[in-house]
Amino acid sequence: MQDGASRARQAAQNDLVLSFLSVRRAIGALGFFLPVALALYGLIAGNLRASMSAYFYSPMREIFVGTLCAQAVFLWSYEGYRDPGRMITDKLVARIASVAAALIALAPTNPPGGAAPGCTLLQCLLSDGPSAALHAVATAMFFAALAFYCLVLFRRGRDITGDEHAAQVIYRLCGWTIIAAIGAIGLMIVTGLDMRLAPLRPIFWLEALATFAFATSWAVKGKALRPVVRAMTAMVRPH
Repeated sequence: MQDGASRARQAAQNDLVLSFLSVRRAIGALGFFLPVALALYGLIAGNLRASMSAYFYSPMREIFVGTLCAQAVFLWSYEGYRDPGRMITDKLVARIASVAAALIALAPTNPPGGAAPGCTLLQCLLSDGPSAALHAVATAMFFAALAFYCLVLFRRGRDITGDEHAAQVIYRLCGWTIIAAIGAIGLMIVTGLDMRLAPLRPIFWLEALATFAFATSWAVKGKALRPVVRAMTAMVRPH
């Protein structure tokens, strides 16, 4: 009976681990998918938009909104590690990122040319300007939460040995890449450099870089990039 109970507990624990890994992999996969899909459409159509958010006003609207809403659902369902002694937990930060992702999708940025054929519910309630401001704040919250995962939450409570040492390096690289990319976007907007470089679409590529960075961190946490982690292990193994 004791062996049976032990096996049952082990099976339940295995199921929980697999569930965590599946959610992490889904979040990572969606992060990789969205910028690739938008870039491919823009390049094929010969109209690469100024930002990822600008694709709301394109035939890729459903892909943009649907992917962000799926991200919101997966992030909301993510429990992470429970630590009653801490105020800032995996679950809390995931919920913040989830709400931010939903707001990015449902409170779009300003329409091109200052007019759109219709408005979303939030646009109708708030008008274009406040909706765009909410969109910008939500975007900043979303990437800030995911950078916090990379630099803090994914690195908590681990003995840094073997592949985990390489994973820690990847998390740090991803976190600082997100911060650098979003910081560069803010600097370009403040200085007007984004307008001078508009034909190169710098905002889009920086947003794509930040999205790839957070996707990579979640894929590594979900054990979906084991060959990469093992290759990194050989490179960063302490001598």
